[in-house]
Order: sequence, then C-alpha cells, then structure tokens
Amino acid sequence: MATQDKNSSSPSPSPSLKPNSFPQLRAGLTIGMNLLLLLIGSGTMYGYNALRPVLVQDGAYAELCPVGKYACKDQKLSLNLAETLSFVISDIAYLPCGLFMDMLGMRVVSWFLFVLYAVGFGLMTAASELKIGVLYLSSLLFLGGVPSSAYMLGLGSAKMLWDHRYTHWVSAGVSLCYEVSPMFMYLIQLAVPRYVSFSAIMIAFGVVTSFFCICMGFTHMTLEEARNIDKTHGQMQSKEDSKEVWAHLTHPRYILQAIFLVVVNTKNQFYVATFADQIEYFSTKEEARLSNKLFDIGFFLSPIFATPFVIVFLGRFRNRYDKVFMLLWIMTMCHGLLNTFGKESLSCQLLAMVVFFVLKPLKWAAAAEFLHQPPYSLSMYGRLFGIVSVLCGVGQLKPHNHLNLT
Repeated sequence: MATQDKNSSSPSPSPSLKPNSFPQLRAGLTIGMNLLLLLIGSGTMYGYNALRPVLVQDGAYAELCPVGKYACKDQKLSLNLAETLSFVISDIAYLPCGLFMDMLGMRVVSWFLFVLYAVGFGLMTAASELKIGVLYLSSLLFLGGVPSSAYMLGLGSAKMLWDHRYTHWVSAGVSLCYEVSPMFMYLIQLAVPRYVSFSAIMIAFGVVTSFFCICMGFTHMTLEEARNIDKTHGQMQSKEDSKEVWAHLTHPRYILQAIFLVVVNTKNQFYVATFADQIEYFSTKEEARLSNKLFDIGFFLSPIFATPFVIVFLGRFRNRYDKVFMLLWIMTMCHGLLNTFGKESLSCQLLAMVVFFVLKPLKWAAAAEFLHQPPYSLSMYGRLFGIVSVLCGVGQLKPHNHLNLT
C-alpha cells in the first residue's frame, strides 16, 4: 500500500522548509500540553472499568438500590448504560471533531474541548456532592467527546514541527498517551476515599485539563496557519475542497487502508473482550488468574516498551507504507493463528499476547502517520482520519454480539 501514486505530482515535503516559521518553543509546548491533556483527561472514558467501582462507592445511582445496599442490579445496569452511551459519543465524535478541525482550525477545537472538560468534570463534581444519578450520566456524556477531540488535536499538532520527517514521533506519542491514560483511573481507585474525596479529584482534573485547553487555545495552529503549511508544501486545497476530499475518500489507496484498519481493530476488540473466557476455557484456575493479571498489567504498560520500536520502524519506512501495512498484516495473521489454533496451549496464548501488545500501538500510530504523508494535506486530515475512526468504532461494536463461547 504505497502512500503516493506513481502519477501523482504532489511533491514530498521538504524538511528544509519552515512552514509559517513556527517557533519551535511554541510547537513543543503545544505538542507537550496536548499529550498531557490526552494522558490525564481521557482516562474517565478508556479507564471506565476502573472508574466504575469508584462511582459505585461514591453513590452513583444509589437511589435505585434498597436502603443500605450498594452494587445492586439496577445500579449496575444504569452505570453500564452510561458507559455504553458515552462510548457511542466517543466513537461518533471523531468525525465532527475532524470536520471542525479542518473548517475552523485547531484553536477553535481547543476552546471547544475546554467547554467539554469544564462542564464534564463540573457535572461529575456536582453529582458526587448531590448524589443525583442524572448528573453522573450527563457528566459522562460530556466527557465522552473528550478523548476523540484531544486525540485529533494531538495528531494535527505534529505538523507544527519544522522538520516533517519527525511527525511519526508525535503520532507514536499520541498513541502511547491514548493507550496508558486508563492508569489514572486505577490510581484514583487506590486514592479514593482513603486519601482524598472523589469530588476533590474531579475538581483537580477539571482545573488541570481546562488550563491546558486554555493555553492551547492561544498556542495551537489557526486555520490560516494550517493552510499556509499546505501551501508551503504544494498541497494547498482549491475552492472545490469537498470534491478533493471525496476524490481521496473514493481512491483505492484510502479505501484499502480503511478496510484493513476496521478488520484489524474489530479482531483486536474481540480478543480483548473474550480473553478471560478463552484462558479460563482450557487452563487451570491459577493459570487463568495469573494470565488475566498479566494481561491487565501488560495492556497498559506494554505501550511504554513498544513505542520505541514504533518510532524507529515508522521513521525507517516513512516513505514505504506498503511495508508498514505488510508488517501489520503479518502481525495480525500471526496473532490470529496463535490465538485460534493454539487455543489449548498456554505458551501460544502468551506469545499471542506479546504480538498483540506490539500491534496495538503500532496500528494507531501507522494509521495516523499514513495520512500525514502526500498526497494528503493538513487541511483535510481531520475528515479523512475522522471517517476511518468512526468506521473502526462501528466495527468494534460487532464483537459484543458474539461473546458467548461454546
């Protein structure tokens, strides 16, 4: 899967050019704040499994339980509904966020993200103090749109670098923060209520994330600056912007990478959702306990160790995305074969786990970096990546219909 057609006249970006002459201090601060924002502020969504028991302990939907009882059936169902709705919003939000990023600029999206964080954590604080179920739900719905927006802004910020040969560092960093952000919810689980109240934690998260959003509202790229980057590299969009985007959307190159990512992501989600059941099916109780614990720890820590490989690999083959996607395909096939035909072998399952832990961050970083290369421009990046993300979100809902193992 090559990044550029043989007949394409779009020039490759020249690292010697300085689009907009961005001060690299400004670029570094913006990228750094964006990564911290994604790391700190996305855990309420991606780390919901760790947050749920904290919400139960805090009294979320406690009014649905008999007096003096917690974790009753109706309470769990309400929290599961809140989780489902917030994840739906998170998956859908990629496309409108990408559209706003392309049409209004990243500074506007930063201010929009500030509203989501401030209102979301504000409602969660009020819910904790007042113990009103609908406020818990409302806060999670607002926070559901947060990870998508922060993720898209982080990927777009890569083009602030003078030397575009190093955008893969930012793509890998965004993927890393995305993967490890749930760890903050596990830390909250340890701290609440032993050392601090849940409402105080939510206030702190709201203040920190809002501060970063406000700062990025002044330092991130404006719409004009983003278009100047495209102009510098000979990728300026014409007035028929929608037609050019449609031409890319219907090109086999884009369609193939979208189908590939949807299939790989769907397989990965099914693997995560059924891992515990698969291990328990053939192993002893003690082996299953240790394997599940290893999987839980590796799920969040493995990106830290896999990211250096991702950076080196994408840097080495930044102009050969046929090789990048070939490696992703080989890893996917190896993982599938080990997981399927080695189902009754603990060693095969552990090896499949290792392959999965490398495949996971590489997949998203490669998808992000693929659209940073010619013939794609920054002015259409949000829409092109947003559509792929929404398709992946729809695809990952399918495994939930097949969770009953025989």
